[in-house]
Amino acid sequence: MGLLKFAMNGNYKNYYESLKQLSKKNHKSPFIMFVDTALSCVVCKSGLQDYLNYKFYDKSWKERREYATIGYQHEFYKLAAHWDYAPFFSNKVNFHKNFKKFVKRKCITYDDGLKKVQKFIEEHDAVVRKPINGLGGANVEKIDTKDIKNIEEFYEKLKEDNCFLEELVIQNKEWSKLNPKSLNTVRVVTYALNGKSKVLFAVARIGSGKSIVDNFHQGGVGVKVDILNGCLEGNTIDKANNESPFTSMTKVKVDGFKIPFWDEIVKMTQEAALVNENVNIVGWDVGITDDGPVIIEGNRGPGMDIIQVLYKRGVKPDLEVIKKEILESKNNG
Repeated sequence: MGLLKFAMNGNYKNYYESLKQLSKKNHKSPFIMFVDTALSCVVCKSGLQDYLNYKFYDKSWKERREYATIGYQHEFYKLAAHWDYAPFFSNKVNFHKNFKKFVKRKCITYDDGLKKVQKFIEEHDAVVRKPINGLGGANVEKIDTKDIKNIEEFYEKLKEDNCFLEELVIQNKEWSKLNPKSLNTVRVVTYALNGKSKVLFAVARIGSGKSIVDNFHQGGVGVKVDILNGCLEGNTIDKANNESPFTSMTKVKVDGFKIPFWDEIVKMTQEAALVNENVNIVGWDVGITDDGPVIIEGNRGPGMDIIQVLYKRGVKPDLEVIKKEILESKNNG
């Protein structure tokens, strides 16, 4: 009875409802899955969402232990993605300055003053408004500058919301076939150590069309990328683990779809990874234009949920190898 009472409180109540819905598909007791979730939290340091994302209810304990759960990632990133360098990546205005070579577009903030913001707006038909600090694509919006009727009010709102403006990325025509209404990106995870870098994982993120962003949290889907040949592989998968061989809006078959400028994407992200080697592992969100790739942002200590969902396996063994190499490098240094 204690666990049942526990399940009815706060987020656990909503989680238990999710398990009840899941039980209709897998015919497993929601209470047994809830108890199993609690055990998994203790043994594997997993969170509630881990249990659902990685389908732990269908996996053995051996398989579960190979997943980089939220608890494992928290400890791993203390070593591989130092908190001291969070502003280097997380502050988007800083990121524009630090990675100017790879961003390849202009931005402006309210600190530049009303006149410069007004000039920036007058020079562009459309701009993107973003929080200076933000995650998951929240509150990112495309603005047609002709719709800005009062520049003073717009500027004050920019300051009030701690946002900045950047040039709109015009998406590559071939890449737009997946969804022309969202900026579809490739998430490339790199590892850098001792002056060398490499690509660990890559997935494509395709928007729903309801928002300019492509994030899972904003209704987008993901597809695994075959790193060797730069093609999409398998089906699209959304946040609810629904799969489809086609994109939801344009009905394009994703398996085998060639990513434009793939070699350039690999070269760019490997070079960007060496800008600040104090952060050993970074998830780069790369947009693709007709002139080549551009980096949208870099994520210090990227979440491994989308990677593991799309790869359909745990990446903890991969990260353990990296952990060992970093520790050996520190000891030898």
